[in-house]
Amino acid sequence: MSGRAHSKGNTVGKVKGGAPPQDVAVPLSKVVKPGDPSPGEALAELRARYRTHLEALGGDPTHSVRFDFARVFPETRDIQALVAQVDDLKRCLESFRPLNPAQAANLQAAFDIEYTYDSNRIEGNTLTLLETHLVVSKGVTIGGKRLEEHLEAVNHKEAIDFIRDLASRNEDLSEYNLKCVHGLILRGIDTANAGTYRSVPVHIAGTTYVPPQPYMIPKLMEDLFRFYEANRRGMHPVLLASEMHERLATIHPFIDGNGRASRLVMNLVLLGNGFPIASVSGSPEGREGYYNALQTKQTGGTLDDFHRVVLGCVRDSFFRYLAALAGGIGPEEETKGAYFFGRIKEAL
Repeated sequence: MSGRAHSKGNTVGKVKGGAPPQDVAVPLSKVVKPGDPSPGEALAELRARYRTHLEALGGDPTHSVRFDFARVFPETRDIQALVAQVDDLKRCLESFRPLNPAQAANLQAAFDIEYTYDSNRIEGNTLTLLETHLVVSKGVTIGGKRLEEHLEAVNHKEAIDFIRDLASRNEDLSEYNLKCVHGLILRGIDTANAGTYRSVPVHIAGTTYVPPQPYMIPKLMEDLFRFYEANRRGMHPVLLASEMHERLATIHPFIDGNGRASRLVMNLVLLGNGFPIASVSGSPEGREGYYNALQTKQTGGTLDDFHRVVLGCVRDSFFRYLAALAGGIGPEEETKGAYFFGRIKEAL
């Protein structure tokens, strides 16, 4: 366990090591000219412009209209530009702190269900998003769906709860915690192999890549955790999360559940470094892009495409959180988001 400081509570984009660096304070008398609006008045004006902008977008009034974040954070294939974007988006999110506890819990619950749905869908689970919610949150049994699919949904949500708890207690990734995560994934599905490295060779359908032989796994896993320890303080957190994901998936240490375990490890690293959970889309297009990028690295290519996929998922998670937080009303909420609204004002 490292000595990084984290406060306990919800783990929506927590800040590693406490509060983020702040710009040097400048007395307002030196930056606000006579007749200029006060900072509070300027923020209120930006919030009003934001709401007017959303109203002008039109659409069905019963559905939330989302600001086009790509106007401020444009699509790009440049990895360093994407890294700069997610760092800037993190600062945008921080400008809304402290989050309203009820809203934070509501967002976390909704996004965790979507993450469970997408991660299981990538692996072939046929539960819909609504069915996943009913199974996980209401304990409903869905007619015509296999028991295994129900267990995959419940188990994955409990594995998310586990990594959130690890992050809130400032526990780093370890072999023990990885095996606990995998044990939850296969609980009640394949008890004999849950949380245990495989002892047989495996092949992955749809790729020419062949995972390492089982006798190689202990040493490869030892190397994986050495890599993590050597890079967890110096490497950018999102790139580290991405590489840990790829390395674990490539080793393929378990008989089943490697994809879900790898994505949960990725998100443990993200949560522990102040980033929200990132969900890889389970849509046919999302799954294809994800697998193609992973297989490019596994078959001798670079990690660049996979980094782009993960950075894009983190970027999208920030967009969704910010869209939800920016719509807050009331005296307490009206004072939040100054940095965010300042960043998007030219697009309003």
